[in-house]
Amino acid sequence: MDKNINKMIRSAIFTDYSETVWVYLKGSNSKGTNYDPYRNTGQTKTNKSPEPVKAHVRQIQGNSLVAREIGLINSGAIEIVIKKSDANLFRICEKVVYNDNEYSLFKQSLGNKVQIFDSPFGFSRVILFRKGA
Repeated sequence: MDKNINKMIRSAIFTDYSETVWVYLKGSNSKGTNYDPYRNTGQTKTNKSPEPVKAHVRQIQGNSLVAREIGLINSGAIEIVIKKSDANLFRICEKVVYNDNEYSLFKQSLGNKVQIFDSPFGFSRVILFRKGA
């Protein structure tokens, strides 16, 4: 009984307080007239239309992720709670945007800058770091 109540409460909170995170998947590469494979020029990359993913977003304080030193700025990390079915989008995407800020990708694997954890009741937690922070 308690498990069903917890699931209903968590689903209700998720639907009421969720925000949109934009996930860009890979599109195609087109080669122009000045394409040179040796210098990697003349090629334009296009992304598909962004996929909106509903997520519960929470800002993470810098001292909870990184040991705070003198002069260290906040890392700009966010924790998002998404449905478990949307977790694979974050593994294969080309770009993640939330509030006009771009975040690191899972496939770049920049020193564990993207972490995906399973949560109970069909949700997943994703921790993303802002690029350039």
